[in-house]
Amino acid sequence: MNTKMKNIVISCSFVFFLVLFMFINIFAKDKAVSYEERRKLARFPQFKTEKLTNGEYFEEMEEYFLDQFYLRENFRKIKTFVNTKVFNEKDNNDIYIVDNAIYKMEYKLNEKSIYNSANLYNKIAQTYFKNSNVYYTIVPDKNYFVAKEHGYLHLDYDKLISIMKNNTNNMKYIDITKDLNISYYYRTDLHWKQENITQIGDKILQIMGLQSSKNKATNNNKINNDSKVNYNEQTNVDNKPNLAYNKKTFEPFYGSYYGQAASNIKPDKLTYLSDKIIQNCKVYDYEKQKYIKVYDDKDFDNIDSYDVFLGGAKSLLTIENPSNTSGKELYIFRDSFGSSLSPLLIKNYSKIHLIDLRYINSTQFEKHINIQKNSDVLFMYNTSILNNSSIITRFFR
Repeated sequence: MNTKMKNIVISCSFVFFLVLFMFINIFAKDKAVSYEERRKLARFPQFKTEKLTNGEYFEEMEEYFLDQFYLRENFRKIKTFVNTKVFNEKDNNDIYIVDNAIYKMEYKLNEKSIYNSANLYNKIAQTYFKNSNVYYTIVPDKNYFVAKEHGYLHLDYDKLISIMKNNTNNMKYIDITKDLNISYYYRTDLHWKQENITQIGDKILQIMGLQSSKNKATNNNKINNDSKVNYNEQTNVDNKPNLAYNKKTFEPFYGSYYGQAASNIKPDKLTYLSDKIIQNCKVYDYEKQKYIKVYDDKDFDNIDSYDVFLGGAKSLLTIENPSNTSGKELYIFRDSFGSSLSPLLIKNYSKIHLIDLRYINSTQFEKHINIQKNSDVLFMYNTSILNNSSIITRFFR
């Protein structure tokens, strides 16, 4: 085949595929949501003369075509493969994979941000909780367990913890870093698995001088298996069944890193723990101004399936436990890690108030909650938020 004929074949093939993909994209049904990327996809924009004249219409059209392009996810995976396998890049847009688990690099340590976090804790404790027992813990991100060993950039965790210890006043630090390992976290998500952190809850309760769930496991001598999707019995990382709780498992669970990685990694399973006490609890959502469930199975079908735990990201919640008549209350200043931990602590309290300073001003939560004296207070944010503390300090007045 001469050069001219080769060029004709290549040109015709190129035109054929262009036309083919054009017709496929025209007739293919639009998707409303990308569960891999955990976001809503752009829909065909509504035509308005004003949008046309200011250029907004064409921007929306471009976004629509990018989101609804046929085989979009496959092309993203090809790009990731080429970057990491062909060009041997260690990460793809700060996302990297180690041992079939996905991580997002957090670097470098912002010392000023850590000081601001400690200062925020001090101000809140001194302003609202002078007569309370105040504690704080730090949830390490997944990089803590693998980044250094595999040569990836990471935070100086020792310095981070040291700054917090040296700059927080009249509060006790609860160190959980040595009680965790990488198997406690989802492979495709940043969060820890609730079924593996019961001992974290026990440690926090014991340091607070309260009874752990181990001592309360009196009636449930067997794990009851119940599942909405496909159930597979699981045990904790020590391979010992947790006798205090029933388990319910959903799959597949596409974590927040799954879509960013654009890989073929097998999705996770999401499990929550419950018992009669937790089932009898109710949660007041101050945004919706109504009661919701501790776990709502319907939320697994949300864009973010982690919403199963307390309905997802919320500025202010109160878990009410009618089984505990002591009147004792716990205030947790937390991020989404606290959504899965707090149900494991509720047995010891009549109420647990969850305040997320990413979404609410401190003066606002005070308007909704009557702060009790001699209560317990726990600050718990993960290292990524502490290292970017403007997210939580911007609302403090």
